Amino acid sequence: AVQADGYYYPPEWSPSKGSKDKFHHSHPLGARARKLHLGIVIVRFEMPVNVWCEGCNEHIARGVRFNAEKKKCGTYFSSDVFEFQMNCHLCGQRFIIKTDPQNRDYEFVSGLRR
Repeated sequence: AVQADGYYYPPEWSPSKGSKDKFHHSHPLGARARKLHLGIVIVRFEMPVNVWCEGCNEHIARGVRFNAEKKKCGTYFSSDVFEFQMNCHLCGQRFIIKTDPQNRDYEFVSGLRR
């Protein structure tokens, strides 16, 4: 197989069989798409402000990154409202954070406080 684009194409693959992802029965997002059938995608979320975990009462600084489950939970006019769910890296407490387009802020639903 000639590799002009730097990607490997197995010898048994041909364009008539569809994309390589379809051929390998995989998704372009890989493991981040494992809950896509539920409307959830795994994203990297950065804490927007300094917060305190309600499970272990520890400080979590602004900018700390988490792997979060992102799902659409509503709209405000034409803006989507997203919900992010993640776990504390110290105690495992579940956090739920929603975007608040009306006030251009975040709403801390459960698991932590400002």
